[in-house]
Amino acid sequence: MTFLKQLLALTLTAGLFACAEPTRPISRQLPGPSAIDLSAPLTSTNISGHIAGQIIGPNQLCGGALTEIGTFTGQPGGTFVACVTNQQQNGNGALVFDLTHTYTAENGATFTTTDHVVAAPINPPIYRINNHATITGGTGIYEGASGFIEDHGTLNLATGVVSVDYHGRISTP
Repeated sequence: MTFLKQLLALTLTAGLFACAEPTRPISRQLPGPSAIDLSAPLTSTNISGHIAGQIIGPNQLCGGALTEIGTFTGQPGGTFVACVTNQQQNGNGALVFDLTHTYTAENGATFTTTDHVVAAPINPPIYRINNHATITGGTGIYEGASGFIEDHGTLNLATGVVSVDYHGRISTP
């Protein structure tokens, strides 16, 4: 057998033994002081309610970025701060915003989202809001939270009033 054939046979044999080794479960944990076991089952809850917001302009709550504050009802209910991270206008007059939200529930626990909002002109300064938010984490009972929120409603750019209804699903370990 030539050297090349021997090397190929040895490589194939070693590969077969490596693949034949039994697999072991991998324990996945998030880094941090209170690591969360990601193999644990999630508890998921449907959420819905109403969001009433007010755009207050650039504010230190968002490091000088455009800021919205307000309340949300339903289960859970509480207050929120939203920070605009990107904004642009499409050729059709629609406004597109990327946001981060921090929702603080009445029990003090928080959950966070990253949002992609499309505001389509109805009769400017009134715009129709369509938002998809991804739940990215939280504190307290929402630590390690994931899920989504969809909301639809209106934005009045003259007054800064945001009024939307939301529904979604929040999952926690």
